[in-house]
Amino acid sequence: MFGLRSNLGFPKRIVACYLVFCLLAASWLAVGVLMTSRSVIESNTTETSLARLGKTVSAVELEYLRNGHSNLRSILQSNPWLNELPSYSLVSPTGMVLAHSDESQVDLPAKEQQGELSRWGNVSGYSYQEDNGCTVTEYQVPLFADEEKFGSLCVVVGQPCLLDSLSSAAKVAPIAIALPLALVAVGAVCLVRLIKPINEVDSKLRKVALGSPSVDLKIEEIDSSDALSLGWNRIARALSNGESSGDAGGLEGRLLDVVSARGQGEMQKVLHSLSDGIAVTDVEGRITFANRAVAALLSTDTSDEKLDGLDLESQIVEASCDLESDLFSEETLRRPVVTEVHRQGEGEQRTLRVARRPMNEGDLQGHVWSVRDITQQKLAEKTRDQFIDVATHELRTPLSNIKAYAETLATSDAIEVEQQKEFCNIINGEVTRLARFVDDLLSISSMEAGSIVIDRQRTISARMFAEVLAKVKPMMNKKDLEFIVDLPEKMPDLELDKDKIVAVVVNLLGNAAKYTPESGRVTLRVKIDESQLLITVEDTGVGIAQDEVAKVFDKFFRSSDPRIQGETGTGLGLSLAREVVRMHGGDITVESQIDQGTTFMASIPIQ
Repeated sequence: MFGLRSNLGFPKRIVACYLVFCLLAASWLAVGVLMTSRSVIESNTTETSLARLGKTVSAVELEYLRNGHSNLRSILQSNPWLNELPSYSLVSPTGMVLAHSDESQVDLPAKEQQGELSRWGNVSGYSYQEDNGCTVTEYQVPLFADEEKFGSLCVVVGQPCLLDSLSSAAKVAPIAIALPLALVAVGAVCLVRLIKPINEVDSKLRKVALGSPSVDLKIEEIDSSDALSLGWNRIARALSNGESSGDAGGLEGRLLDVVSARGQGEMQKVLHSLSDGIAVTDVEGRITFANRAVAALLSTDTSDEKLDGLDLESQIVEASCDLESDLFSEETLRRPVVTEVHRQGEGEQRTLRVARRPMNEGDLQGHVWSVRDITQQKLAEKTRDQFIDVATHELRTPLSNIKAYAETLATSDAIEVEQQKEFCNIINGEVTRLARFVDDLLSISSMEAGSIVIDRQRTISARMFAEVLAKVKPMMNKKDLEFIVDLPEKMPDLELDKDKIVAVVVNLLGNAAKYTPESGRVTLRVKIDESQLLITVEDTGVGIAQDEVAKVFDKFFRSSDPRIQGETGTGLGLSLAREVVRMHGGDITVESQIDQGTTFMASIPIQ
C-alpha cells in the first residue's frame, strides 16, 4: 500500500499518529453502527412490548371491574399502541373471541397458538414466521378480576423484516461509513509524508548493501526535511570528510562492535524469556550470568542482575531443605551432574531439577547450569503410582472372590442349591463392583476430555429429591443414623441433568453414611433461590484432617486416617461429583474437622 515495504520499522511517532487516525475512524464507525442499530430496532423490543402490554392489561381489568364486558371492545379500540400492531384479540375463558382487531373474528373460536414458547412471569410468548417471511411474536396474558379469570388478552407484535432493516440502515450508512474512510485516507497521506525520509534512507542503504565490495563506499545526501534526514546527511558528510574515525577501517570496526553487542543483547533477551533457569559460573563458582528464572526458582530476594558475582553453591544450599548430592564435590567438577533439590515454597514443597555441565572439560573454564521446576511431573508420577495401587486393590479383591467361588462351584458336587445361589449372588455382586469401578474411571476420564456433556431437561425437583431419599434411606437405617432432611415446601422445576445430579447427591450422602459412626447424624439441606440451587450435606462423622481437605476431590485420593482406610472405596466418587457440578456451571466446597464431622456444599446456578 502506497509503495511501503513490509520490513520497515516505523518510529514510535509515526505509528502513534496513524493509530490516532485509526482510533478516530473506529470510534466514529462505532457511533455510526449504534445509530444504525438504533434506527432499525428502536421500539419493538420484548421489554417495551411487555411494559405496554402490562399497562393495557391493567386498563382492561379496571374497566371490567367497573362495567363488566360491555365496554371492553371500545377500550381496546381506543388504545393507540394496539392499533399500531398487526392484530390483537380478547378471548373468553371458554376460547371464544370477545374482541378482535378484525371484526369478522368476533364470536368465533380463537386460533390455536403455535411456534416457539417463551415465558415472562404469567405472560406467554409464541414466536413464528409468517408467509411473507417476517417473524412475529404473539403475547398472551390472562385477565383477572377479584382473583377470577375472565379472559385472556392476545397481541401480535411484528419484528422488522430483512428489507425493512436494510432500508432503515441505508438511510444512515453513508454517514457511518464515509467519514471513517476519509479519516483513514487522510491518515495514510500523512503517514506517507512522514515516512518519506525513511524510504529514502532505506533506498540508499539497499544500494550500498547490493553494491560490489571492491567499490569504494559512497553515501549520498538526501533532501533535509526532519531530524532523520539531517542525521543521515551528517553521517554522509562525516564519511566523505574522513571525520568518522579517520579511515574506513575504523568505521568497519565500530559497525562490527555494534552488530556484536546487538547480537549479545538479543541472546540475553532470549535467555531471560525462558521459564527454565540458565546460569553460567566461572571456575570458582561465581555467577557471571543468570537469567530471571534462576532467582525466581530459587526464591531469592536478589534480582537476576544482582546475582552476578555471587556464589551459586550458597544460593542453592540456602534454597534447599535437604540437599544431599555430589553436585559441588571436587570429583565431579569435570563431568556433567544432574540432581534434584527440594525447596519449601509457599505452603508446599517444590522439586527442582538442577543440571551442571562443564565448559571445555580439558581446560576447565567454568560451568553452565540449568534449573527446572519438576513439581508437577513429580505429582503426576505420584498420582500414577497411587492409581496403580488403588486399581490393583480394587481389581484383585473382587477377581480373587470370583475365582474362588467359581472354582468351588465347578469342582464341588455336594453344594446345595441354596448355597449355589448364594455363591452366584456373591459372584454377581463382585462383578457389579468391578463394573462400577470401570464405569467411574471411564466417566471421569470422558468428562475431563470433554467427550461427555450434560443433558439439561426440565426436572421436577421434588421428584428428584424423593428419588435420592429412596436410594439412601436403607444406608441410613442400616447404621441406625439420624437422617434429617430439610427441603423447601415449594420447589420450582429446574433445567438440569437429573440422573447426574441424583448421582452426585447420593454419592455425598453415601460418603456421609459410610464415615459416620452408628447412631450419628446426617443432614441434607436444600435451598433454591432465584440464582442457584444449594445442596448441603452435613454429618457428625470422623472428619478430615486440615492438610487433606484440599485433596479430597483428587482422583484416587483417600485419607490416611485408619478409620477411613478401613472402609472400601476407590477415591473416585468425589472427583466425579465435582466434575458433574462444574459441568452445570457450579462448584463443590468442603469444610471439616477431625472427630466433629464434615460439610459438603454444592452450588449449581439456575438458568
